[in-house]
Amino acid sequence: MMQESSLIETYAQFPIEVEEGRGTRLRTRDGRELWDFYGGHAVALLGHSHPAVAQAVAEQAARLTFYSNIVPIEIRRRAADRLCAFAGAGMRKVWFCNTGGEANENALKVAIQQTGRTRVAGIIGGWHGRMLLPMAVTTDDRIRAAFERVFIDAVRVRANRADDLAFIDETVAAVLVEPVFSIGGIVELAGDFLAAVRRRCDEVGALLIYDEVQTGMGRLGRPFAAGEFGVMPDMVTSAKGLANGIPMGVVLMNERVASRVRQGDLGSTFGGGPVPCAALLAVIDVIERENLLAHAAALGRAMRAKFLTGPVCEVRGRGCLIGLRSEYPARALQERLMTMGFVTGTSADPHVLRLMPPINTPLSAVDELAAALTSVRL
Repeated sequence: MMQESSLIETYAQFPIEVEEGRGTRLRTRDGRELWDFYGGHAVALLGHSHPAVAQAVAEQAARLTFYSNIVPIEIRRRAADRLCAFAGAGMRKVWFCNTGGEANENALKVAIQQTGRTRVAGIIGGWHGRMLLPMAVTTDDRIRAAFERVFIDAVRVRANRADDLAFIDETVAAVLVEPVFSIGGIVELAGDFLAAVRRRCDEVGALLIYDEVQTGMGRLGRPFAAGEFGVMPDMVTSAKGLANGIPMGVVLMNERVASRVRQGDLGSTFGGGPVPCAALLAVIDVIERENLLAHAAALGRAMRAKFLTGPVCEVRGRGCLIGLRSEYPARALQERLMTMGFVTGTSADPHVLRLMPPINTPLSAVDELAAALTSVRL
């Protein structure tokens, strides 16, 4: 039984109370252990309480927990350089913030400021957070309804329909794109469609922004989706697993965009604090040292091969961002799997279960979940 408290509950609650996490395993208050294929909503990129991240955070907190961005701090510069090198895809500069929504809001602000335009565009099915600018192109009527009158004018086109791109014209400042819809049900945008979006942006002078809040930092088996299929966005936003649970968001920019950002254009009190920067550096160290890009890709192949079983009729996605389409409602399957020792997620598609496990999850966990799926009955 969950205890009442003064906390305002704005999320539907899982029927478990987590007390401790180690790697891909969670332990509840009543002593149960579960495999975490939800990853704290794609945040626990390296699993829970990774020793390298915990050590980096503790050491930095003991040295300098925080100081304002008005003061240069070496670890902030180091984190920026390391992240840009890791991301590649023409990303030369980074601005730090705290969340994915904040990153998307500020990327769109940069685009509006630099183009002087007053409209933005997105893809139907994308989910970009609860800030006002990205919410204008987010497909979720539940969070949009109360704010329709204050949204910036937005164009939303259908996924993988190049003919719709004609609606993106010279009034559009930027197109915000999730390369793989996560909340939208694990829907991948085709390479030729993404290339067509890039061409259309170039034709009309709009900026292309990749929302990689959930796809970034190795989750797909590569650093970021940016650069894949030869498509180079102007900006990339990310958050979630960047610092493995320490709040951090980023806007990565190419040289052309970054060179036009002036002092005072952007601001975030806690963005780029020493502690999250230490965590980010530790995350990149672990990914590279343990060859986790290859491991994430291998996990994706294993899940695609083994999860087409039991009630699952389709496996979507790649790397550690996988969707299982089921004959059962995803919510019912999620609840049943939780009783069997597996934490999973749902999506906007009521029949798609979403898996976002840590990218260092052991392959044995895939075998255990496959066995559970084979035997599940509702």
